[in-house]
Amino acid sequence: MKKFEIFGYNFSFQFQRKNWDNPEIYSKNNMLKEKIFYLIIIMSIFVLSSKVNLFYRSENYRVGDIIKSDIYAPKSVVYRDESAKNKIIEQLIITSGREYLFVSSAEKHYTKNFEELFENLELVRNKKEKYDFKIFEQESGVKIPEPIIKELLRMSKKNFNRTKEEISLLLSEIYKKGIFQEEKIIRIDEGLEERMDDLSKLQNKILKFFITPNYVYDPEKTKYSIREKVLQIKDQFVKINVGDLIIKKGEILTDHNIKLLEAVGISSVKKNILYFILNILYLWIVGTIFYYISISLLKKEILNKNFYRSTFLIIVSMFTIFRFFPSEYIYIIPFDALLFLLLILTNINFSFILAFFSLAFILPIIDFNTKYFIINIFAIIFGSYLVKKITTRSEVLSIGIKLSILKVLLYIVLTVFLNDESSSGTLKSIELLISGIISGMITLALVPYFERTFNLLDIFKLLELGDLSNPLLKRLSIEAPGTFQHSMMVATLSENAAESIGASPIFCRVSSYYHDIGKIKRPNFYVENQNPGENPHDKISPSMSNLIIKAHTKDGVEIGKKNQLPREIRDIMLEHQGTTLLAYFYNKAKKLDPSVKINDFKYPGPKPKTKESAIIMLADSIEAAVRSIDEKTPISIELMVRKIISNKIEENQLVDADLTFREIEIIVESFVKTLISIHHVRIKYPNQK
Repeated sequence: MKKFEIFGYNFSFQFQRKNWDNPEIYSKNNMLKEKIFYLIIIMSIFVLSSKVNLFYRSENYRVGDIIKSDIYAPKSVVYRDESAKNKIIEQLIITSGREYLFVSSAEKHYTKNFEELFENLELVRNKKEKYDFKIFEQESGVKIPEPIIKELLRMSKKNFNRTKEEISLLLSEIYKKGIFQEEKIIRIDEGLEERMDDLSKLQNKILKFFITPNYVYDPEKTKYSIREKVLQIKDQFVKINVGDLIIKKGEILTDHNIKLLEAVGISSVKKNILYFILNILYLWIVGTIFYYISISLLKKEILNKNFYRSTFLIIVSMFTIFRFFPSEYIYIIPFDALLFLLLILTNINFSFILAFFSLAFILPIIDFNTKYFIINIFAIIFGSYLVKKITTRSEVLSIGIKLSILKVLLYIVLTVFLNDESSSGTLKSIELLISGIISGMITLALVPYFERTFNLLDIFKLLELGDLSNPLLKRLSIEAPGTFQHSMMVATLSENAAESIGASPIFCRVSSYYHDIGKIKRPNFYVENQNPGENPHDKISPSMSNLIIKAHTKDGVEIGKKNQLPREIRDIMLEHQGTTLLAYFYNKAKKLDPSVKINDFKYPGPKPKTKESAIIMLADSIEAAVRSIDEKTPISIELMVRKIISNKIEENQLVDADLTFREIEIIVESFVKTLISIHHVRIKYPNQK
């Protein structure tokens, strides 16, 4: 321990070698945390390494700075040019016409009054009657000065009629062209104004009395019209390729230039540091959520060495592609291959969670491309559903194409709703289609590699192992034919039972084929393979018989390893007998030696740890027991099934299998139904011996 004293304070530092003898280091819980931590660290390293370019340029760019050297784009981007859009909007506002409220009654009212005025003047001129023009003023609202009235009355008939016609014609044209009012300003067509100037002073004065606006400026309608036009203006995008000159030497930086620099990933030091810190914060949040979800939901899969190693390799490979692939072509990256491989090699829950969080970690690498994230979230959900039902390798390519079509449709929908026309939709659609095909091809190519390298059991491997022409099964059928037939019966029972409770029927069927494979080492010591009258156990002691019978589980594991059978099937070989007692040989030995220990005549286990393993244990015992029934009826079969299962429950053989009482009852019904079908006796007809 090192001690220091500074300003009256004592400081101590201690360096201590890690105690590798501490058993806590090797506990499952500690190993789980460590493995999850490694996954988070490796994904975070890829993300943060993609952000190193934030510090390539150390200049603090500000508006008004003079650029000292040419600046080239460090990456290809599609830039949303807001200034270009603003210029279009400004031009639109300038050129947009104003909206007016049309007063349809104005022309009719004043034209009619004009006609009435001259009709009354005509009557007065002809001295047919007297007319009080004050009444006209009250009715029309038009006040004609008395000197003008007198002057019109003094005109000759020819001049009077010409004046009326010229004013009437021009008045009609003015109203047709429109008389516009904006606040207190009244405006008419320039050509008509010139014609008004050509009239005599009297005609001009009379005309003006009957001119009133028939189009009144409507500011609200004008604003609404401009707003509607502005909303129709789409974002302006500029494609910038890597290496393009974006700002020349000597240019003065504007706000537009600053935004352009930020778009291609060049910002001031302060902003770059802030971006980097925010990326770290994002990784911490996502990593923390992933850590706790993994501990609670993915414990079994992560502690499985083969699952973890294969998963680690898949993730590292996918992140390497995203890290070094050009960002403008991310849609062609076969991300679906990661999902397919995980779904085929592991299980749906593990695959879904890991694929989702892998996408969440990839998000900073692709500059938080929201559209890409949403599209692939839907692809993960839909892909998990499709791969769950897969039965052949060729279907992988078909699912890849289906997912790519889904992605194309989602891309089009998001492009429309997000009003994003940043790139060619056709090009991106082609990239997405290619991505789906590549994902399927990569999956088909890599699945066999992962199967062999990590000895993983997937649906394709199960189907291959379930082929009865498999050399190991052919050997079983030749060297231990009774055991082979027994295994076929157990396979039928377990497959039907597994399907009835939602377990894996294919796994149960294939595992049942191999569960007694160890018996081929000494086939004659098992009753189903013995010829009548020949029993080798009669020549040896009960203890020796006990050792030989129990050995078939370990012998099966050894044979399975030599023939590269997956660990899951080898586990069934050990678990299908659990820790049950070899009662026959124990009782026989007890008669010879009362001090014999009961535990010596029990299988070493372990007990079944999965539903599938428990189903195979029950099917194995029930098949042999029902075969011994002399008169096989539905009642006798059901009684025997229930007796065997009750015994297993009483012996605590199913405590680790996670089976509910409801599921056990369903299994009973399935066993009984299958056994009745297998042992069905032909109906006897009358007079038939």
